[in-house]
Amino acid sequence: MFEDRAAYARTAPRAGQISRLLASTILSGTALCGLTGPGLAQQAGLAQEAGGAIELSELSVTGQGRGATLGGALYGPGGALGAVPGYVASRSTVATKTDTPILETAQSISVVGRKQIEDQNALSINQALRYTPSVTTEQRGGAGSTRLEQFLIRGFNAPVFLDGMALIGGRDANATIEPYRLERIDVIKGPASVLYGQSGPGGIVNLVSKVPQFVRHGEVFVQGGGFSEVRGGVDVGGPIQSDVPWLADQFAYRIVGFGWNGDGPVDTTRVERALINPSLTWRPSADTQLTIIGNYQRDPFSGFYGGFPAVGTVFPRNFGNGVIGRLPVNFYDGDRGIERSDRTQASIEYLFDHRFNENLRFHSAGRYLRTQGDYRSVYSAFNPRNGPFAFGPLLPRAVIGTNVAAEAYTMDSNFVANFDTGFIAHTALLGVDHRTFSTRTSGTPFPDAPDLNVLAPNYNMNIAFPAFNTVSRVDAQQTGVYFQDQMKFDRLVLTLGGRYDVARQTGPTRSFAANGASTLTLQNAPADAFTGRASLLYLFDSGVAPYVSYSQAFEPIVAGRVFDPAFGTVGRVPDPQLSDQYEAGIKYQPPGTDILLTAAFFDIRQSNRTTADPARQGFVVQTGQVGVQGMEFEARANLTEGLTLVGGFSLLDIRNVRDDGRTANDLTPGQTVPLQGRSPVLVPDSTASLLATYRFNEGPLLGLEVGGGVRYLGPSWGDAANTFKVPASVLVDATLNYDLKYLDATLQGFSMQVNATNLLDERYVSGCNGYTSCYYGLPQTVYATLRYRW
Repeated sequence: MFEDRAAYARTAPRAGQISRLLASTILSGTALCGLTGPGLAQQAGLAQEAGGAIELSELSVTGQGRGATLGGALYGPGGALGAVPGYVASRSTVATKTDTPILETAQSISVVGRKQIEDQNALSINQALRYTPSVTTEQRGGAGSTRLEQFLIRGFNAPVFLDGMALIGGRDANATIEPYRLERIDVIKGPASVLYGQSGPGGIVNLVSKVPQFVRHGEVFVQGGGFSEVRGGVDVGGPIQSDVPWLADQFAYRIVGFGWNGDGPVDTTRVERALINPSLTWRPSADTQLTIIGNYQRDPFSGFYGGFPAVGTVFPRNFGNGVIGRLPVNFYDGDRGIERSDRTQASIEYLFDHRFNENLRFHSAGRYLRTQGDYRSVYSAFNPRNGPFAFGPLLPRAVIGTNVAAEAYTMDSNFVANFDTGFIAHTALLGVDHRTFSTRTSGTPFPDAPDLNVLAPNYNMNIAFPAFNTVSRVDAQQTGVYFQDQMKFDRLVLTLGGRYDVARQTGPTRSFAANGASTLTLQNAPADAFTGRASLLYLFDSGVAPYVSYSQAFEPIVAGRVFDPAFGTVGRVPDPQLSDQYEAGIKYQPPGTDILLTAAFFDIRQSNRTTADPARQGFVVQTGQVGVQGMEFEARANLTEGLTLVGGFSLLDIRNVRDDGRTANDLTPGQTVPLQGRSPVLVPDSTASLLATYRFNEGPLLGLEVGGGVRYLGPSWGDAANTFKVPASVLVDATLNYDLKYLDATLQGFSMQVNATNLLDERYVSGCNGYTSCYYGLPQTVYATLRYRW
């Protein structure tokens, strides 16, 4: 067991909510028409004359260029939102919300396509981003990565968007996206509030859904391995035939289904998921397309979310009885009678695109999402006995539980206009977006639970579950108006953008004491912010594109009050956290090749961070500032017909540049140290990775594809006082894929794939959040997949 070492209920949206979603879209589109001015309004009037023959786009993982239809150009193979040819995307909307070549985008972008997701056999968004430079995944360890999308970009937490709209965050009822329903994952690094509203300084991750294609296709797969797991999926779709002439070839459908059942990566835990994701596209002309996407996902079991003390994971521990070593990677610290992670989510979404003429396009998207989560856990407690001097077999624990229901309504509508002023070509963007997130949470206190004897664990102690003692309802809203102009004269591209946001967070929280008394707390946290962006890029004939850029981000602060005589004794709401970034880089895409090389150097400052007011108890001051300086390099290439690769490298220097706060030094109990000059936890100072696949196109190995990857995760600080570091780790992955038609012609369409993650079974800690909370990475896992495509 030990290794010795030396040193909800029903979630379908109601009809009224759907009607309000569509009504809001029409109103927002009408409002934007008024904002565009007479010139664009006149162009919009040409919509009645727009039309044209419908071209069918080809569904292909290798890509066949951009389609002539609006849908084909955006969502087709090689498009800015469509399938990625091999490992190299050439276009993306993530940094500009317009169809822009990545080579001409003056900010660092990474795109993970469907082929890479499948080659890695990524079971979660975390795993799909493992080979992306400056992105640190699986902070909760490999075991916890199946439950939540949690990752850092350039050292900061990053929000997740789906089809350009924010997903509700949190822990127990957040929306978790199954990678099988995605076409690609686009990552923009650095502040991105100009287009997306409140977000962190590191960047955002935008997930892009699979949508119907006007070509018949299908796929079925079944997979086994890992921790006694079975996974399977189906993805079918194509045009809907009709005997009515004017309806012919106007509709296409797609149905994605997925199931997952098995043991979790930690003893006694389980993973179970069921997903259905239908979608329908209506394309009445080459210039108009409407897609409706429905989703229902049920996760009655979601693996493991715990952590263990540093003494017993990073450091060896004396467990007594002559046992000195570390806890096993699959150790469980909970109780079967309490453990629960039961989540349900459902959503309905639309994507609408209309091209009035060659110079004016309208895009609108909206989504209603409802989630519900029931979470209960017994976990290793934040207890001094789990600190740096921990010893013996007893593990202090606590118990916790929440019940959360959440609703999210999101909408984004914009116009894109192309026009010239003299020798300058413009791509202008004007839009408005809105989000309303509502959460209702019942929570328990965190009472102590019985200690666990790790040498003889008892996982059925009949631990009493504490009664809920807090009930809250929080409504968070944000509305933003944004504009952007991409100006191109000859080979010089100047981009300017700005945005104004109004954000509000309100709601009551009621707390109940043991004697029956209750306390009501009302929250009212308004925040308004203007953010901007400017960049300059020059594209040489050789395919070299140097650039410089400046971008901003903001995040409302909803906790704490700042002393201000104008607000009396209650103080005022803190100003939003502000972030800005200076970035300089160079991109290189040799003409006529499928090779994209990028390098970036950046300096980020996040200011207005709050710390306790040293002069006034109960108040905060906004003097904190975190700074990051770093560099990153990424290479993506389809080198030959059979060879593809992606590699990356990053260096980060992140620290508290200015901070009046102090933190406990667990090595010297009762003493504190200043936070200024110290680095945050969980952020490795360097990462490097390389993933490559090679397909044999002739000879006795015809039909075989082999691949492998190496990931280096540099050391990171394990506690806020910076008294210990988590060691670096090197991980090796491997994949084999064989097209079975070369074995027997009757097996046309069948393929067999084997994936091994952490092939050398390295035991490693992915990060620590203090001496009491460290997280193991996944051990060696092997999966075999049988797939049939037609």
